[in-house]
Order: sequence, then structure tokens, then C-alpha cells
Amino acid sequence: MARFAIASCWLLLVLFLGSAHFAAQETGRLVIPVLQFMIPAASRSELHAGHMLVRKLAHVFEYAVLAWLWYQALHRAGGRTPRAAAWAALAICVACAFTDEAHQSMLPSRQGSARDFVIDAFSATAILTVVRGRTIDDGGRLRQAIATEPAD
Repeated sequence: MARFAIASCWLLLVLFLGSAHFAAQETGRLVIPVLQFMIPAASRSELHAGHMLVRKLAHVFEYAVLAWLWYQALHRAGGRTPRAAAWAALAICVACAFTDEAHQSMLPSRQGSARDFVIDAFSATAILTVVRGRTIDDGGRLRQAIATEPAD
């Protein structure tokens, strides 16, 4: 049950990060000065582009972790096959991404974005493809590499 609690808490964190508290104007107050400190010669437009890149990489990280946590909970604790766990984890991530973007479209300080939805869904799909293709034994060793499944 701890795996489900951790996955659920991460899902709530992802949805909280989609709130008005983390709009571009808010995160820019922190990220742009840090980028300016790290790259003093950067122009204002380069700093804003860097800020946007950091925000998009945050989407990749959030949803990759979300997918991995749900996969682990559903496969290991939930007793599902790797395939079923991966599909269920992906469904949870896609539903979360859709809900997050729909919510953001109703906030004055945020915008719902199809691009962000695609980034989120791709990130979840990518990590699930990697995780499902690997089978780790209890000792942490790789037992099987990625292989195609036989055709039906």
C-alpha cells in the first residue's frame, strides 16, 4: 500500500504544480535570476528561453516519475502483469495531464496547452517503454533486455 500512497502523493504534487502558484510569472522570479547568475552574458530573450526550457524539462521529469511510480505500484504491489501495469500507469498519467491542462485553461494566470499535454504523455510513454522492457530481479540485476513480443 505504501507504493500506492507514494504514487498518489506524487500525482497530487503534479496537480499542485499546475496551479496558479507555479505560473510562468511566478517561476520566472526564481529561475531567471538563477540562469542570469549561471550565464551572466545571456541576453534577456535567452534567459526567457532558458526559463521556458526549464519549465518543459520539469514536465518531462514530473510525468516520467509519475509513470514510473504508478507502474511500480500497479505491477509489484498490485500484482498486474508488466503489460497491464504499464497500460494502467499510462492511463493514469494521461488522465492527470488532461485534468491538469483543463484546469490550467480555467485559470487567469495559466493557459491549458496541447503541447504540454503531448510532452506529458510522451514522457510517461517513454519511461514506461524503458521500464517495461527491462526485467529486474530482486537483487537489482537485469535479467532480460528489451525484446519484441511475438505477434498474435
